[in-house]
Amino acid sequence: MIGKIDVRTLVPFQRLQHLRLSTGIDHIESILDLPALKEVRVLDDYIYDEVTMVGTPTRRIFETLKNRGVRVWVHWVSATEPTPPAFE
Repeated sequence: MIGKIDVRTLVPFQRLQHLRLSTGIDHIESILDLPALKEVRVLDDYIYDEVTMVGTPTRRIFETLKNRGVRVWVHWVSATEPTPPAFE
């Protein structure tokens, strides 16, 4: 079990096309430095909260990815009723 993943450690993998990240993510902005990325799936409460709020840096990151044609899916780990949808 990995405690946290620092996305900066993935930047050398310039041909990385599919990425799945779970809870404990640092430096999510580094995901923009992965030019071959086609799909990213994130399962994390904090990232979900940030990406679903307009104007946050995290939202801008994922909107940029979507504008590049990257398939984006961000989901919460724990939520109260009613359960909100994934950010896509």
